[in-house]
Amino acid sequence: MNRIVGHHTGGPGTPTADDLNAYHRIVDAAGGLHDGRFPISANAPGRSLAPGTYAPHTRGLNTGAIGLAMAAMGGASWNDPVGSTRFYPTELQVTAFIREAARLCRVYGITPTRKTVLTHAEVQLTLGVTQANKWDFDYPVFGPTNSRDPLVIGNMMRALIRDELDAQEASGRPVTREPIRLVLRRGMFDPAVRALQARLQALGFDPRGVDGHFGPGTFAALVAFQCASELLPDGIAGPATLTALNL
Repeated sequence: MNRIVGHHTGGPGTPTADDLNAYHRIVDAAGGLHDGRFPISANAPGRSLAPGTYAPHTRGLNTGAIGLAMAAMGGASWNDPVGSTRFYPTELQVTAFIREAARLCRVYGITPTRKTVLTHAEVQLTLGVTQANKWDFDYPVFGPTNSRDPLVIGNMMRALIRDELDAQEASGRPVTREPIRLVLRRGMFDPAVRALQARLQALGFDPRGVDGHFGPGTFAALVAFQCASELLPDGIAGPATLTALNL
């Protein structure tokens, strides 16, 4: 994973079913952390993002991106973001959001920059990926400011995340990094392909050889396994397929 996008859910202070479908991690008003329906690996680079198989948190920017949200801002209006809602982000919520963002940066080796850790409101401005008038966050949720500029708010968020990163690293708190997996495709020659072939063969899906070459036989065997496992039958061994194979 190479990016974190910060959101508000536009709902109450606890995650709804729609929120759990849309985001990987959601922080409630009391600072509690909730896992979304889809694991972060569902949005991994190299994976085909079929509807209903990943967290669709940011239009056109879901591959390789983690969706981290605060359950907040239900009923809010842009003209009065603070006074128009009962679900403005709480101090506990913001603190937990920053803590989790920093932890995810450590786990995935992400350095917080404007292009790698950003708010939903910054996506179009910074990366040029068109969004539908998103304003999470262009209000003073990360500290006092009179600005409604998403880049100013985003810089405030990143400064807090960097401070939290420094604090976590200084504390010596261990972090378990996510394993980096190859995405195996037709045409590759790699020891990991040999392991894939051996596993397919053991499960009764004949790859027509265990030689490390990802050829037509391996492709056909993998597609057959994916169909039998109710996975997207694209013939690509990405995170979801490798997990199903116990590789």
